[in-house]
Amino acid sequence: MTQTIKNKPLYLASNSPRRKALLEQLNLEFDVVNAPVEEVALPHESPESYVRRIAIEKALAGFNKVVGKVVWVIGGDTVVLVDGKVLGKPKNPVDSYRMLSRLSGKSHTVLSAIAIVFDGEVFSSLNQTQVTFKTLSDNEIKQYIATEEPQDKAGSYAIQGLAAKFITGIEGSYTGVMGLPLFELNELLTQSGYYTK
Repeated sequence: MTQTIKNKPLYLASNSPRRKALLEQLNLEFDVVNAPVEEVALPHESPESYVRRIAIEKALAGFNKVVGKVVWVIGGDTVVLVDGKVLGKPKNPVDSYRMLSRLSGKSHTVLSAIAIVFDGEVFSSLNQTQVTFKTLSDNEIKQYIATEEPQDKAGSYAIQGLAAKFITGIEGSYTGVMGLPLFELNELLTQSGYYTK
């Protein structure tokens, strides 16, 4: 059953089917607003600052597209951090191969930021999760890329998809690795007054 909060319109500023499915897990009624932003790091910007800023920019862009101010708009962004380097979404299969080779046999950090804008006020949170990959053979990487699953995924993999068989351990939030940490989202919905006490 969908939880309808009266007179409290909720929007997701993302076209990601994964974020939409995760938000549906909370049984909330919401609409999707398309509000793309340029995802480019500022000079000397830390990965934590970058991912939080992009989540906020997405939520603000969505907020500015909908009518009225008494609305809640959710934005999210996720990056993979390995050996001090940020891995975003792959540009092509060669880029996917490079990323997956870097993740092979190592632990990496998934930074997943979430932001809510309500009445122009910003609420945000950052989740950090450690994910460990087994050592991948050249063939395993190529076969995985051939499935096209790595496309449009931070770090070139989907934890909820075929890449699950590569993961030996996870310490933190599974939904954060998917792109929308639900614990933090629930906390922000409470802080922003979406949930009435």
